[in-house]
Amino acid sequence: MKKSHHLLTIFACFLLVNGCSKGPKPVAAFTMDKNSALAGEIISFTNQSTDAKTYSWEFGDDSISNLENPLHAFRKHGSYTVILTAIGDGGTNATSQVVTILPSLTGKWSSTFTYFEPFNGSLTIVQNSTGGLSGTMELMTGQGAQPLASTSKISGNSVNIESIVEGYSYNFKGTVNADYDYITGTFFLDGAAFGNWYAIKK
Repeated sequence: MKKSHHLLTIFACFLLVNGCSKGPKPVAAFTMDKNSALAGEIISFTNQSTDAKTYSWEFGDDSISNLENPLHAFRKHGSYTVILTAIGDGGTNATSQVVTILPSLTGKWSSTFTYFEPFNGSLTIVQNSTGGLSGTMELMTGQGAQPLASTSKISGNSVNIESIVEGYSYNFKGTVNADYDYITGTFFLDGAAFGNWYAIKK
């Protein structure tokens, strides 16, 4: 009777695969190539989970991924909790890390300059991780877009943009707001204060 009962138990285990054939429980783990980045900068996530078959990523900005090793760029500055859930035969396991996204001037800007009377312009800015700025500036006076000088930079909330236009050295000094979508300041021509300017991120 006991032997028969044992055989029934084994047979039941074969039928109840989820109850008798579970593998080890997954352990979720991952690394990031950087835990601090500029808004818009791509971050690479490397999955180091064990005993998992599928993965679910939540990046904290309403974005998700089921890739094993995803890439992701956060568009707005702030702190985001990235959650990886590893799923395997033995169940699920989750882990999380916080990534800090720094504000960035990178993007297209419309500008207004006041010299006797207002005139318009545009800026295309790319900010690197050390605060250097590259891109182009156009004053809408017919000269076309001109490259920003390598001395252009942002330090704290102070912005310094320089360019050579029609042989003249332009220097746009300003302050960016907390949301990084508005700059206002004074511009200089060959070192002399020439007028006021402001720029709004498009």
